[in-house]
Amino acid sequence: MLKIIVPLAALLAAGGIAAQTPAPADPTAEAPRISVAEARKALDAGKAILVDVRSSMSYDQEHAKGSINLPLYDLPSRAAELPKDKQIITYCT
Repeated sequence: MLKIIVPLAALLAAGGIAAQTPAPADPTAEAPRISVAEARKALDAGKAILVDVRSSMSYDQEHAKGSINLPLYDLPSRAAELPKDKQIITYCT
C-alpha cells in the first residue's frame, strides 16, 4: 500500500549528506502521508514521480507501473537524478 511521501531533504539527511538542519532520528516520522488516490491524482497530473527505494533485485522482481528504481542506499549519490519541480512519492513494499 502506497502511503508515504518522504521529503527528499529527510532522505538525504538520513543517508549522511549534510543538511542545513539536523536530521530527525526517524526521517519518515515527519513525512507527510497521502492516500493511494492522492498519489494517483498527482502522478496522473504529472506533478509527481514514483520512486521505488528497494534494492534493484526486488524492483526487477516486481514494481509499480511507471516507477523508477533508486535504492535508498544509492540515494545520496544519485539524488541529482530526481526532478526538483515534482513531488517525490517513495515506496518500499
